[in-house]
Amino acid sequence: MATLMGIDIGTSSVKSMVMDDQGNMLGLAQMNYDISIPNHGYAEQDPDEWWDLVCQTSTAAIRQAQLRPDDIAGIGFSGQMHGLVALDAEGKPVRPAIIWCDQRSIPQKEKLSELFTPEELGQLIQNHIATGFQLASLLWVKENEPEVYSQIRSVILPKDYVRYRLTGVIGVDTTDASSTSAYNVVEREWSTELLSRVQIDPTLFPETSEPWQICGTITATAAAESGLCPGTPVVYGGADQAMQAVGNGIVEPGVISCTIGTGGQLFTTVNRMVFDEALRTHTYVHAVPNKWYLLGASMSAGLSLKWLSSQILNVQDYGALDELAAAIPAGSDNLLFLPYLAGDRTPHMDPHAKGAFFGLTLNHGRSHLVRAVLEGVSFSLKDSYDIFRTLGVQSDRLILSGGGAKSVLWKQMIADIFDKKVYTSTMHEQACVGAAIMAGIGIGRYANVEEACRTVVRIKETPVTPNVANRETYTRLHTVYKELYSANKKLFPLLDSHLN
Repeated sequence: MATLMGIDIGTSSVKSMVMDDQGNMLGLAQMNYDISIPNHGYAEQDPDEWWDLVCQTSTAAIRQAQLRPDDIAGIGFSGQMHGLVALDAEGKPVRPAIIWCDQRSIPQKEKLSELFTPEELGQLIQNHIATGFQLASLLWVKENEPEVYSQIRSVILPKDYVRYRLTGVIGVDTTDASSTSAYNVVEREWSTELLSRVQIDPTLFPETSEPWQICGTITATAAAESGLCPGTPVVYGGADQAMQAVGNGIVEPGVISCTIGTGGQLFTTVNRMVFDEALRTHTYVHAVPNKWYLLGASMSAGLSLKWLSSQILNVQDYGALDELAAAIPAGSDNLLFLPYLAGDRTPHMDPHAKGAFFGLTLNHGRSHLVRAVLEGVSFSLKDSYDIFRTLGVQSDRLILSGGGAKSVLWKQMIADIFDKKVYTSTMHEQACVGAAIMAGIGIGRYANVEEACRTVVRIKETPVTPNVANRETYTRLHTVYKELYSANKKLFPLLDSHLN
């Protein structure tokens, strides 16, 4: 029996998990960190902090599992997507990482929108270019920090930096490369034509590999710093959405994953390359051979609730917030919330979009605010599902994961608003599980992803079912919710005009 480690470099924490090859979790350690916001709209993190916390959490997880470092047969990674980690010729970061929720590159994004039509982007990369995505952030560095840009020799994503520190090998996997805005998802290669037109040197982008392929082994130097065993095989790993999908067993069409973490994501596997011609959703390479996935993204899912709890209500107990919201009927007495606190991704792809409460009256109190936030995030995710259906997606089950899945009330809302049965996995830390599965495939413990999921993944077969009594209320309010953006679209940029 092999013991595997999955490491997840998230937006708010590093998690290191040890499991056996049957999927039984043996040890888990998590350490949190913050997003640095040095200026309005910025979002940065220190790559070396990721590394330090991986060293600490991996050691703690092994200790908790009562194992030795040489008991670990392989290590895999999951990581937050889209971000820019820029390295110099010595492999050192030239600046803090610019992560996915960064908004500074609005001018670069707008220039790219003028340079490429949606049809051209559909041909070149099959996806929209958004602020916080690696290409837009790289262009911002080029235009605003030319001395820093001149030092860059490689650009990678967050988890890739930690893997590089472990192995000494710089590389990127196909699932994360898909999320950079510089990768042709159909051809599975960097879009040299797009990079040429924006005058970015394509040699800055490393060769891509598959998530289960072995990148290298832990070096003696890394072992001395991390406490891990030198020579341990390390696979490339993948983007957190692909990894959580594997950890939930979502490797075939027909199942939708809804993740409510800092951001919110709707995910489904597709057997053929298909993308929304309006580029409102994303199509990326899956961690399963010859498959892709559709992704809808909400910038502020759990982040909206965290904002309300910490900035407005000063209530840090999420269980208490659930109790407040549960006291209010479905629809929050006609109070709506737009969860665009950091702009919007799906469906509007608008970095200028702003959050708002709509419909406030003297009858509304703090409980209404909490419930409206939960419902607003759910409506945002439902927008993604509506686009999926136009692309021919058929689903017979929805699996909810992330921090939001811990809320009984939020699970019921998702079931009611989507009008679908909602399942949850018996697995914990699905992204770490997916990363560990990649390691298991890499060392030959599993023949393929499908076999690994059959062996490891377990789903609770008793779902949360929709409450039919809430259907009419949520259908009516979602219609109003969708109109709120359209009615205010021209006003949002006016609030940013002083920043230009």
